[in-house]
Amino acid sequence: MNEMNYDDFKSHVIELWSSGEFSSQKKLAEHIEETCGIMNYANFESMRRAINLIIRKSQSDEEIISENVKLAKQKQKFADLNRVERKAFREYARVENAVSEYANEINKQLKVLGNNLKVSLKRISRKDGWIGIMQFTDLHGNEMIDLAHNQYNFSVLAQRMKKYVNECLDYFEFIGVEKVLIAFTGDLLNSDRRLDELLNQATNRSKATVIMAHIITQAVVEVSQYYPVEILSVLGNESRVNKEMTFSNEAFSDNYDFTIMAMVREIIIASGIPDINFLSIDQVEMIVSFDEQSWLFAHDVSKFTDNQGKTQQAIGRHALSGNKVDFVIGGHIHALRATDISCRSGSMSGSNSYNENALNLHGHASGVCYAVRGKERKINYIDLQYTDKKHCYLHEEKMEAYNIKSDGKNKPQTTIFSVTI
Repeated sequence: MNEMNYDDFKSHVIELWSSGEFSSQKKLAEHIEETCGIMNYANFESMRRAINLIIRKSQSDEEIISENVKLAKQKQKFADLNRVERKAFREYARVENAVSEYANEINKQLKVLGNNLKVSLKRISRKDGWIGIMQFTDLHGNEMIDLAHNQYNFSVLAQRMKKYVNECLDYFEFIGVEKVLIAFTGDLLNSDRRLDELLNQATNRSKATVIMAHIITQAVVEVSQYYPVEILSVLGNESRVNKEMTFSNEAFSDNYDFTIMAMVREIIIASGIPDINFLSIDQVEMIVSFDEQSWLFAHDVSKFTDNQGKTQQAIGRHALSGNKVDFVIGGHIHALRATDISCRSGSMSGSNSYNENALNLHGHASGVCYAVRGKERKINYIDLQYTDKKHCYLHEEKMEAYNIKSDGKNKPQTTIFSVTI
């Protein structure tokens, strides 16, 4: 071992010290002396100092190496970040350049189009041949509503009906209607079977029936001044005479809707006014064919206009009976709901205490009219909440006694309220 050169001795010392077997450099020197002698050193102390120097230099080299590795890692990290940033910048620059080029090309083309633009376009001629459909539903004649945001009585009904007819006629003229179907889809008269309905009726049902027939007749005659008119009426639940709800046509026709429309029909027939034709007025449902379409008219007590699934079930029920139906219209719920295959009209009465306090639903007076031609159809919403008092149909004010009934009617009462409109 005395013949070991310095490099081998240095490596041997570092290896032994790195093994961790020696608690001090002196112990390491003693071990080397026992195994290898004092090498070429003059004495043990000289060798111990040499070993100490070797170990210190070795530790210093390790620190330098560690720091160099750390610096190399940082350098690589910065290089990676710069590479990512440069890539992101290149991508951003590419996008910005592409957008800029795109905008420049659009600007060039717009200038070309602007320089070559000639205002010589011809308006597409309006195509006639449409059939207009007016829907009177849930008029609830004889109902009195006195809310801060909605008042309703025969006077308001006459105003809202007048507005509805006028806006329908304007729309029909605009799109090119050639004839009109007027559909009454039930509840022309309000019910008086419940206490709150008795408390909020304008007059008795006999008088209310005559008033409603008078107002409706005026509306029909006004439409007939502009278009040939056909009329149909289906029956509503609120206008039934009996308390029990029935669904057969024969039993359900014991209904004030039928009575009112029969009166209107007799008045118009007696007047001799031409081009007004009555279809059925005593059915629960009715299907009408318009060239390439068939529509189902109903008051819709079953609520099959509530959602598309129920609508398709109603269409399927008629299909199973051999009757094709393309579109369904109804009422009953007093809230507009229009889809591709159905429409539920709102009511002329608007919001009342029942729908607000019992059902927690807001109401709004509204109506709908339609147009159909070939396979096409149109739906037009009409807001009826706000009307002009100067424009309304005439009604017999003397018949509106505002004979409000109450649960205390058996108590002595002498006051009679009369109507002032």
